[in-house]
Amino acid sequence: MFGNVEGRDAFSGEIDAIVTDGFTGNVFLKAIEGLGKFVKRTLTESIKKNIFSIIGAIPCMPAINRFAKTVDYKEYGGALFLGVKKPVVKAHGSSDEYLFYFTIKQAEQFVENKAVDKMIEEFEKISKKA
Repeated sequence: MFGNVEGRDAFSGEIDAIVTDGFTGNVFLKAIEGLGKFVKRTLTESIKKNIFSIIGAIPCMPAINRFAKTVDYKEYGGALFLGVKKPVVKAHGSSDEYLFYFTIKQAEQFVENKAVDKMIEEFEKISKKA
C-alpha cells in the first residue's frame, strides 16, 4: 500500500512500513505502548476479579500469553534509522539487558541481510524511474 496511512490501518496486516518524522513516530509508538500496557493491566485485573474468572481464564492462558508476547516491545529490539549508510538501531529508552540482547541480534540481522544496501538499491531504482 502506498500513500497516506490512517492510524487505524497500522495494524491491519496490510501495512509493511510507516514512514514519518521522528516526533510523530515517537508519539504514535508511545500511544501504542500505553494502550498495550492498559489492555494488559485491565485484562489482568478482570481475570483476577474472583475465583470464577481465574478458573475460567486457565484454558485461555496460552493464547493470552502469545498475545502478550506479540505486543511486547522488548521482543522486537530497536528501530532501524533510515537515511544512514550503515545500520543504526535505536533501542527503547527504558531498555534493559533483555531488550539490548534483541536489539543487538536485530542489528546483526540488518548487517547480514545487507538491509541498508538493499534499501539504497531500491531507492535508486525508484529515483531513476521518476
